[in-house]
Amino acid sequence: MNIGEALELFQTQSPSLELACLQLKERLQEALQEANIQFHSISSRLKSPESLRSKLARPDKTYANIWEVTDLVGLRVTTYFEDTIDDVARIIESRFAVDFGHTQDRLAAQDYRVFGYRSLHYVCGLEQTRTLPPGFRFEIQIRTILQHAWAEIEHDLGYKASDSTPDTIRRRFIRIAGLLELADEEFVSIRRDLRAYEKSVRACAQDSSADFPLDRLSLQGLVQASAVQEMDRKISQLLQRPLSTAVFFPEYLLKMLRLSGFRETREVYAALEQHGQHLLTLIAPYFEFTRTVWRLNSSDFESIPQGYSLFFLSHSVILQSSILERNKVAKLAQFYKELDYPDDEKSAQEVAEKLLETLARSDWASASLSGGKEKA
Repeated sequence: MNIGEALELFQTQSPSLELACLQLKERLQEALQEANIQFHSISSRLKSPESLRSKLARPDKTYANIWEVTDLVGLRVTTYFEDTIDDVARIIESRFAVDFGHTQDRLAAQDYRVFGYRSLHYVCGLEQTRTLPPGFRFEIQIRTILQHAWAEIEHDLGYKASDSTPDTIRRRFIRIAGLLELADEEFVSIRRDLRAYEKSVRACAQDSSADFPLDRLSLQGLVQASAVQEMDRKISQLLQRPLSTAVFFPEYLLKMLRLSGFRETREVYAALEQHGQHLLTLIAPYFEFTRTVWRLNSSDFESIPQGYSLFFLSHSVILQSSILERNKVAKLAQFYKELDYPDDEKSAQEVAEKLLETLARSDWASASLSGGKEKA
């Protein structure tokens, strides 16, 4: 085949190939979305004339015409997890005309030379079109983000982990490839364990005797517990605002609970039972304080988020943890410094003092004196 004539034909057919490239990408994306398969990205590209020229000129392969080149059009699906590759593959096999004779499974390759360049390559045919010949084929590549990172960096370095690479460099390639392969496996394992943990947390959400480390997942179960939801309802009634289905800033709430000394969910349930009534006496003076300091009114809330009672529980535990007023100021100032004023200790101190001044003028003071206290 004359390379010049082949490149001229390629240039002539480029508009049709570009259209096919776009249509195939849309078709693949729709198929994966219909199957509810989560993926990172789908990319597509038309082979460049320079790359085609280089391929046609290779001495180890001859082509009768450009349509024997299977990667004129290439699609790539990048997944988050390695086990998603099989899900994507099933969709491709059911939706496209796969040429299994030319499809390559580099995921199962044991040869160290392709150890890091792991991916699944499908060669597919296209239904008859008016602009492209019946022999036209294209490629779909499936790989994880980490496999893609390997290939991109390897390409950028200009070397592959092959016999042509110096031994010392090749060994380093293989070591890195092994780490990436292990990372892919670990991510799949971590996702599986997280799902199992989340399932167990949801199953025990209503059981106050169940105990889990306090984290983002266990917090989701905690805010669904009947004791927390009942206290949320009482707060919504006091503030005359409906309850929301959204959780109160989970990361912020989790940090509050940890700063208040909580480490396990059972500790939160116990504290909620002990401080429940005292917690409710905080509501009115707290919003009197916020109106003065931050110009925040309870009327500014459209609804009360789930878990809002835990916000006040954190305050209540700190405020009742010491008899001495100076200790309360110090603990509350440290709480606000860690939470809201990491670089402004003075403001944290002032806010703590103003909150305690407001509380001292309210019903909270008498409730606090009559309620049971924990001595620090």
